[in-house]
Amino acid sequence: MKRRHFIEAAAAAVAFGGRAVPARPQTLPPPIGSPPQFLPQLTIAVNVTLSGELQKYGNEIVKGVTAAVDETNRFNAPIGHVWGVRPLDDRNDAGLAASNANVAAGDSTVIAVVGNLTAAMTLAALRRYANMGFPLVVPTVTADAVTQRGFHNVYRLPAKDSTAGRLFAGSALEGKRGVPAIAVAFDGDYGYEVAQGFAAQAKRDGHPTDVLLFPLDSTAPAAAARTVLDRSPGYVFLAGKTTQLGPVAAALRVAGYRGDFGASDGFYNTETIEKFAGVLDGAYVASPLPPLNRVAGAVQLVTDFQREVSQVTAFSAYAYAAAQLIILASQRANASTRTTLLRTLQEGGNYTTIVGQFGFNISGDPLIPDIYLYVARKEGFKYDRPAVRTGFVL
Repeated sequence: MKRRHFIEAAAAAVAFGGRAVPARPQTLPPPIGSPPQFLPQLTIAVNVTLSGELQKYGNEIVKGVTAAVDETNRFNAPIGHVWGVRPLDDRNDAGLAASNANVAAGDSTVIAVVGNLTAAMTLAALRRYANMGFPLVVPTVTADAVTQRGFHNVYRLPAKDSTAGRLFAGSALEGKRGVPAIAVAFDGDYGYEVAQGFAAQAKRDGHPTDVLLFPLDSTAPAAAARTVLDRSPGYVFLAGKTTQLGPVAAALRVAGYRGDFGASDGFYNTETIEKFAGVLDGAYVASPLPPLNRVAGAVQLVTDFQREVSQVTAFSAYAYAAAQLIILASQRANASTRTTLLRTLQEGGNYTTIVGQFGFNISGDPLIPDIYLYVARKEGFKYDRPAVRTGFVL
């Protein structure tokens, strides 16, 4: 299974059959006695996996985009147009992920794309998005490669993996001067870049640090634990997923490790609490998701969003923010085509969304990336602080 990115979190979106639909159609007041006239529509295409074993995560993204479109259509009193959403199922197939860009381009109302769900699908479609002139907003994929290909139509919202690791080390190791640290990862589609970022920052801050990369298919947790303990660490950073590295953490405790743990966003999920809360009690766990109930000035927006999606996840929240970014950029310059929208985004500026305030560098990564630290407890995750204090979260 490919890297899911963020925490683990409807099918109704698939029922649209890929047709663009406004979430709440709006009409201008018609003259007395005449039928209502529907406003023209601008559409956001959502190219994600909507079938198979990853479908629930793709549907979370569709829900988030749809909720943001609903909010705009209901409360921003559109004069010239309404917003719609067009879900496209890439079926976790690289060829289909790329060809869906052609489908979106065939719809003249589509002015931007949100996607894809996994790194592999996003990378497979990058060139096609660029050739079609689409602004692409990436809500969930954190692999460094997404913004290293040189395309200037890509805007990624979460911190890339190496940056997330660097931010975690700079924050979680604060006050632990000189403590030797080990970053542990398995090979695969997620973890190693986070571990490298962690190690680079930890060394810069005066911590003796190593990265241990284990082959996933041939490493038993107990064997990995022995290798880690041979380095005599005082801090172990788990750069990866709960299912893979949780057993290694448990094996380390059994083998006598008494130091502190930290964990990347692959641990910010219910499995960590249900299976490893005792092992990781008190450990910092990273997440890209801020505590939305503490976002300044967004109480009503968050309330409306929660009503739309029932349960807010990092998938749906960042998808909501992706749609917000597109809509705000369109409103800023009255952009109604993909060309004018892309030009607006390329001109820079700051945009405030439900998950953060964003400006972007030339590669398309956030100018001020951030992660949020939560403490793992048996009763759940308790918010502690952001890695970078910007005032966005109270």
